[in-house]
Amino acid sequence: MIYENWFEISSKVKSPYCPPLDKNITTECLVIGGGFAGLHAALTLANAGKEVVLLEKRFCGGGSSGKSAGFLTPESEKDVDQLIKVYGEKKAKALHEIPKKGVDLILKMIKKYNLDCDLRKQDSLYLSFKKSHEKWLKEEANIREKENLPFELIDERNLKKIHPVKNYTLGLKYPGSYGINPFSYCQEMKNLLLEKGVKIYEDSEVHKIEGNTARTRLGSIIAKNILICIDKMKAEFNEEISKKIYHIQSYLAVSEPLSKNEIEALYPKEELMCWDTRIIYMHYRPVAGNRIIIGGSGLWTTYSSENFSSKIIEKFINELKKRVSLLENVKFSYYWAGLADVTQDLQPIVDYDKNNKSIQYALGCAGLPWAAYCGDYIARRIIGKKVEDLSEFTKLGRKFFVPKYLKNILGKRITFALSHLNEYFQT
Repeated sequence: MIYENWFEISSKVKSPYCPPLDKNITTECLVIGGGFAGLHAALTLANAGKEVVLLEKRFCGGGSSGKSAGFLTPESEKDVDQLIKVYGEKKAKALHEIPKKGVDLILKMIKKYNLDCDLRKQDSLYLSFKKSHEKWLKEEANIREKENLPFELIDERNLKKIHPVKNYTLGLKYPGSYGINPFSYCQEMKNLLLEKGVKIYEDSEVHKIEGNTARTRLGSIIAKNILICIDKMKAEFNEEISKKIYHIQSYLAVSEPLSKNEIEALYPKEELMCWDTRIIYMHYRPVAGNRIIIGGSGLWTTYSSENFSSKIIEKFINELKKRVSLLENVKFSYYWAGLADVTQDLQPIVDYDKNNKSIQYALGCAGLPWAAYCGDYIARRIIGKKVEDLSEFTKLGRKFFVPKYLKNILGKRITFALSHLNEYFQT
């Protein structure tokens, strides 16, 4: 397999290169980060008539957003029943609505501005990896029924009618999810921002913020408002906040093209995005060109630093071929690694800087809908629009399962692994 982001090389969207910032300028609003959060923040501000500058350390879509699997699901990393057990029914319902609002926001942008990003309606199919996992799907189904959320519980025999898989004993299917080419979306949003007069500077990593001045290697910007929507924050940027951000290492691969008949045999009724019930789960869905994208990780590599080995994704490919016999002789052509930012409790950080209220953060967003929503959210606070109070879930100073003093002893990798396992076993 070739190590390359297939979404990037297959994208039909072209955008001009925006040279680095090499001077000292001023602006009303500065957005730092050219992924889903930063691009949505910039668009909301531009549409409100604000003067906006966007700085990106590489190129728009070149980070976690553009390297993701392109899943748009109305779900958090935590299932509904997990959210209820952690936050209670009322708060869980409000929290559960956020990724749905994020999906709706992305769909609205695609339709309103005719963004070319391979939008595909793909209902979610959650698959029981083994018999003992069926209870989790049934519990989730009971919660969804109680909350009037649509779903369909599908037994093993009927699963084969919608997706011919082996050794999955139960499926939970629900609507509201979509797939896109996330790199194309970022590039389309970049083009849209340029049309609206937003000044974009790529290859312009911000190393430090002093007061309301953001400094890059070649220039600086003084801004009335600063919105920080970056991934992989370094200690030199903000040591305290960088310690709150963890990483999930995942791997993605894309198959060679399948025939139309093969795709129809895989999905006889409709396209689906699938994942299983393991804590480190496998996920896959069809993409442009009649290809299949698959993703997954390993128990230890999930919490590791960036790793470019193909061994982990090859294991998932081999497993998928065993469970989906139609893919047995299909080759996978491209693979790449992604390193997504998250927090201990898998909820993002959306908050003001404790020392400077003109600076806001939208960090650690687990999933594209969360990122889009959070970027739009912090921008709406600047333009004076009413927003929900998310502070209990997303504030910088919230308490986590592993306290600070213990994290200093255990280190970030073990701390996050323990926190992740705690969230999992709470169900």
